[in-house]
Amino acid sequence: SPPAFKPSLTGHFFVPFPPEGTSDDDVQKRLQTNSYTIIPTIAVHEAYPGHHWHLITVQANPRPVRKVLSTSYFTEGWGLYSELLMMEEGFYDDPRHELGVADARIFRAARIVVDTSLHIGEMTVEEAVRFMMENTGFTEPTARAEVGRYCSWPTQASSYLTGSLEIERIRRRYFAERRGDVRSFHDRLAGSGALPIGLAERALMG
Repeated sequence: SPPAFKPSLTGHFFVPFPPEGTSDDDVQKRLQTNSYTIIPTIAVHEAYPGHHWHLITVQANPRPVRKVLSTSYFTEGWGLYSELLMMEEGFYDDPRHELGVADARIFRAARIVVDTSLHIGEMTVEEAVRFMMENTGFTEPTARAEVGRYCSWPTQASSYLTGSLEIERIRRRYFAERRGDVRSFHDRLAGSGALPIGLAERALMG
């Protein structure tokens, strides 16, 4: 993403290599989880109108704190909301890509179940790995890596779908109250920063 206080709006995309010592078999198992059908979804989420567009829009906000304060429920909620938005706008020209959007949303729903259950003691790590494999189609190495992430970063995994649903709710309210069109909604909400969702709604709606 572009630096907060620099004039450049250039972002960078890094492709990580497998950790040293990863076997060829594990690499192949991880790659099996990937699919060409989700590439458009990932591009939308990470670039336009997802994270990159959001971050360069925030750069125009005159308040310095808005450029650096970031909450996962807004940033990841915005990324996932963008996936749905682009399906509404007819961006995906292949039914397989639309299935990719649906699959990505199911994955984020599974994250909420696992993230919450792990941290309130209702699911063990092994149960969480099995749940992810059964409900997302992940291979065992990918599911285990996901669960490891949830263990080390509580509530972050839940932020994607939770944040998206809240943004969708705010959009319905914005239109119901005739505050403006879809462009003004996106410009104003994204331009407010990455505030906690309740504060973002207050900044937008007053």
